[in-house]
Amino acid sequence: MKNAGQLKGCLIDIEGVLVRDKRYVPVDGAVAWVTALHEAGTPFCLVSNNTTHRPEELIAALAAVGFPVTVDQLVGALELGRRWLQERGRRRILWLGTPALDSYWTDLGFELVAEGACEAVVLGANSGLQVVDLERAMAPLLAQDADLVCLHRNPFFLDEAGSRRLGPGAWAAALAAVGGGGRVITVGKPAEKIYHEAIKRLGIAADEVLFISDDPVNDLVTAGRLGMTTAFVLSGKYSDHAILGRLEQDQWPTIISNSLGEIERPSALS
Repeated sequence: MKNAGQLKGCLIDIEGVLVRDKRYVPVDGAVAWVTALHEAGTPFCLVSNNTTHRPEELIAALAAVGFPVTVDQLVGALELGRRWLQERGRRRILWLGTPALDSYWTDLGFELVAEGACEAVVLGANSGLQVVDLERAMAPLLAQDADLVCLHRNPFFLDEAGSRRLGPGAWAAALAAVGGGGRVITVGKPAEKIYHEAIKRLGIAADEVLFISDDPVNDLVTAGRLGMTTAFVLSGKYSDHAILGRLEQDQWPTIISNSLGEIERPSALS
């Protein structure tokens, strides 16, 4: 089995790996690790289920605390969801993510509805979401056969205070159970779509990639199935190994580390 030093590039989760949570305080050693990767010319991308910030805002927040990253290096669920909707002409949407991104959608030409007929119900992280908001989605899903577009399936996320909040995965399970004639689609992790997009962006083969995340269940199982080497860090959602008990042993990550800074960096392309 390859170790990290024999690999040629990496895909890196953001929250819990580079930064602690949505306060964007860097994990100890993470800035230096990414800076060394950048200076060596090793290809890397950030693979993120973040649905609370515009892509350019997310990159600006990381750059402000020292990470040498650009928007071109971000493969995000928000952008993939936007593309999926646009390619299929779904312009009238019920957005159940954070209200802070209402303008993101309208700036791109989408029409947001509060209730009633729409072409798609779109789920993102929203710490203020309530059951009554989910109930507004029932009519379009059942009566108009609207699509249910889950930007990702994380069951929970850490908010600005570091508290666990129910995520789109929990709400998606509820709405998918409602039924309806539309499609149910997930574009972010753990669906394969975002992984294939990220590997394509790197320009190397999957078995040359190291995928680093703080979520072995929702992030690393898919990466491993696609042939990547996987690294689980204990600096985010989980502070010990107990979560691995939910997985079959052949799904366990290749590497387990306290933080990103302790992982051997992949080599630059020759």
